[in-house]
Amino acid sequence: MRQERQLFNIKRSLQINILIAFTALLITTVLIIVTYTYQQNSRAVLNLANDLINQVNLNVIERTSNFLAPAAQMAQTSAQLPNIDSESLVNNEDLEQYGKEILAQHPQLSGFFIGNEQGDFIFTKRDVDGSIDVQVIDRSLDPPERTWTYRDLAGEIESVETTTDFTYDPRQRPWYGGAKDSGNQFWTNIYIFFTDQKPGITSAYPILDDNGRLAGVIGIDVALDELSQFLETQRIGENGVVFILNQNNEIVAYPGIELAIQEGETLRPIHITELGIDWINDAFGEFEQAGNGRFIFESNNERYIASFTPFPTGNGESWQIGVVVPENDFIGSINRTNQITLVISFSILIFAIFVALIISRTISRPIVELTSETNKIKSFDLESNVQVNSAIHEVQTLSESVTAMRNSLRAFKKYVPSELVRQLIETGEEAQLGGTKKDLTILFTDIIGFTAITEDMMPEKLMLQLSNYLGNLANIIMANNGTVDKFVGDGIMAFWGAPIENKHHAEQACRTALALAKAVEAQNKTWIEENKVAFPTRIGIHSGETLVGNMGSNERMNYTVVGDSVNLTSRLEGANNVYGTQIIVSHDTYEQAVHQFHFRPLDVVTVKGKREFILLYELLGELGDTTEEKIHLGEKFADGFEAYVAQQWDQAQQIFESILVDHPDDTPSHIYLTRCIALQEEPPGPGWQPITHLESYNRDL
Repeated sequence: MRQERQLFNIKRSLQINILIAFTALLITTVLIIVTYTYQQNSRAVLNLANDLINQVNLNVIERTSNFLAPAAQMAQTSAQLPNIDSESLVNNEDLEQYGKEILAQHPQLSGFFIGNEQGDFIFTKRDVDGSIDVQVIDRSLDPPERTWTYRDLAGEIESVETTTDFTYDPRQRPWYGGAKDSGNQFWTNIYIFFTDQKPGITSAYPILDDNGRLAGVIGIDVALDELSQFLETQRIGENGVVFILNQNNEIVAYPGIELAIQEGETLRPIHITELGIDWINDAFGEFEQAGNGRFIFESNNERYIASFTPFPTGNGESWQIGVVVPENDFIGSINRTNQITLVISFSILIFAIFVALIISRTISRPIVELTSETNKIKSFDLESNVQVNSAIHEVQTLSESVTAMRNSLRAFKKYVPSELVRQLIETGEEAQLGGTKKDLTILFTDIIGFTAITEDMMPEKLMLQLSNYLGNLANIIMANNGTVDKFVGDGIMAFWGAPIENKHHAEQACRTALALAKAVEAQNKTWIEENKVAFPTRIGIHSGETLVGNMGSNERMNYTVVGDSVNLTSRLEGANNVYGTQIIVSHDTYEQAVHQFHFRPLDVVTVKGKREFILLYELLGELGDTTEEKIHLGEKFADGFEAYVAQQWDQAQQIFESILVDHPDDTPSHIYLTRCIALQEEPPGPGWQPITHLESYNRDL
């Protein structure tokens, strides 16, 4: 009850309330009508489907019984013929003629044969073209002999083949052993006929002499191909299929497929799960699991009706008639009618919603627009100039108040970093004094020789050009997810990794520095063409644990970074003056970004306020976006630096001299060439270390 009350009390706009009321009423009406109609029609059609399946089962049972009955009847009748127990099976034209007449009278029978206890055998077989061939095995000879007599359709002998190279023995066949053991009518399981290599079954009956002893066995083959052809005529629905299984779940008959499968060098009957038809496999699996004779199941997101009906075929084994048909074959027309009904109903629904939308929007549009505007202001997005007008007095007053608030915040925005405010809003941090230590990357920029520049420029022009310069650089920093901390005279202090977490802060800072250098170069080129003063810029970058948070007082605070990392970054920026470089990074930044950028080592230094030495690197460019000339310079310089550190000053001197041949203005190479010459002239003591003591080239912050 409490949850229902809470749901009812959810605040919704007037427009949504109107739309919900109209939509709920119409949808409820449509669904009730369509669902009721669909259920009633589906129930009627599925009842008809059940009746149809029952009729198909009766047809299949009747046809299968009629199909198999002649084999059993003729086998039993033939075993009762006078003197059949003493008849010779060799050169017996009467038995041959008798077998031919049986095959002629019953087209579904493919072979008539007799085997006796001596191993003699006579086999009258229907060939593929309808002719009748005869095989005789005579075991009274030594060695035993098999003779095949082949005839044409007119009964004339075409050829005779005689051989002693054969292995067939009727007494070893399933039909013979089954009839012998049972002493009565016997049906074999499905097996592959020895001569035709096709699946079939055999009806066998024992021949007893006057003393009741077994004299032989009569067998009649029934090929299952014709039964499969009959099932093709038993269509149920448009895509349904009817098939027969034996007790081993082997296919007795199935429309349109081969009933035998290759296994090694022999053939065997195919199992139902080997058909490779998903919906048949799923139907059989459901039947085996649930044991229900009739059920509905799903396969590949489609519903099917399945029926498995047992019937005694008269062959002594239990077979199953399987019927599987897509449910859509029966209710497809109902679904189509339902779809048309739904289309009509939902067309009316859409039209009604459209009318309701117009009415509700006329009333609620001003409120929705004001909500959107206040959400933008909440995100510190103050660029909108939308004026909301409404005939409702209270709404119009609210609109004027929102406009006034936006204009006031626009003025305030010019004094604080708006992107920082937006990020703080996104993180949900409350404006409270205090900070935390985070792994950040800090960047400083500064204009080289700015003091001298200011002496030669009018203050107004200087301020306009400097504002343009700082604005462009700040935009690049913010576009690369950086936080602009403050403008320090002609420089910018920015950082990455706060207030929004950023695991790749060092990489983004380096990428930003390259973008800044490129932008400054283009801007300076334009200014020179316009007879303006260029602002050459140097950059320092350092990564490390830094205190970040709100600093100041309760009345006025600043989200900033403080500590050694800030001072070190400032000094790295100033160190560019010493090495004639543009972008210097610390070893901590280098380690985090080395896999994405090209660097060259510059020096091992100590700076004011820190005891431990610091490795400096020059950022040359990003992987894939750096000239081969720069890459080669960096690699060659690194070799020289390595030799210098290893006190191999002669080798280092040669390297730096070779660099200066191609790059005569490379200040770091000049510096190290001078050092190498000096160290060779006055070698240092054994405690020498390649450490340079830098003075403070930047102010403390």
